[in-house]
Amino acid sequence: MTQRRGLRGTALMVVLLAALALSVLPATAQQIGHYGTNRVTFESAGSAASTNAQGKGVVDFRGGEEPKSRWRASFRFSGLKSEHSYTVVVRGRFGADDSDAADAYTAICSFETDDKGAGNCFNYFSGLARLDILQLRDGDEDGTRVMQANRNENFGSINTEPSRYSPGGEIPERAASTSKKVTR
Repeated sequence: MTQRRGLRGTALMVVLLAALALSVLPATAQQIGHYGTNRVTFESAGSAASTNAQGKGVVDFRGGEEPKSRWRASFRFSGLKSEHSYTVVVRGRFGADDSDAADAYTAICSFETDDKGAGNCFNYFSGLARLDILQLRDGDEDGTRVMQANRNENFGSINTEPSRYSPGGEIPERAASTSKKVTR
């Protein structure tokens, strides 16, 4: 009988700890803003978009403080016009909130698609005051919007997960589950 109570108590403790860990995750992600690993999914937007166009990417915080924070971005697209130039832009890369710079779009990287309409780009850069809207534009940064990703679920998505560079670092439970130790 005592052994059963011990098992029930242990099971209850595991359930409570799991519930606590799950409740901490969203709060921690909100506290870090975009300073983590940002997973991006683009959706077609505007008349220049192909209905079968797809785009995904990652904008990864690599440390530092604004305006000299360090970032790595990579994007991959398919279903676009073949052998055509495109540019990925971000809204509000620089400037204080409510300033003109906070509304400006700045190029992150550009690429030319192959004969099948696929292409990708990669860039290391400094400074990213906010990350709420990313767009794929036809030609250069002033081109027509083709695809978009944003946080308000209107055309695509941007979701942030804590990383080792995030304020406060990774969530301890997540860091423990993703770390791999090699023993010899």
